[in-house]
Amino acid sequence: MAIARAVDQNNDWQFGKGKNDYVKNNDEVAQNISTRLGMFLGDCFFDQGAGIAWFNALGAKDQIPLNLFINSIILNTPNVTGILQTQVRLDANRNLTVRYKVQTTYSVASGTFQYNLNGVA
Repeated sequence: MAIARAVDQNNDWQFGKGKNDYVKNNDEVAQNISTRLGMFLGDCFFDQGAGIAWFNALGAKDQIPLNLFINSIILNTPNVTGILQTQVRLDANRNLTVRYKVQTTYSVASGTFQYNLNGVA
């Protein structure tokens, strides 16, 4: 069983609610995917290879490199055993939306990651 401390909408750890401050199994996997998608390459001091090279991905003329980065992050997330579906949308206002459906060691999980990329690259 995978378990992690839950985070709120600001990605701050939650405290004060006992067992409700933790997520497990597919909820933990979804939270882990979102956390990993929000990381910039080189930002994690103990794992400089973690994250997405957003500057390279956003500088490309097409979305193929961006899709490859995102799928790689999702597939290499602990307890993810396969990707069933991903949809990546980057609109004119630089709002990134990633919808995914993955097979985990527990069952099928799905989620949405949203990020505004204004100010990035």
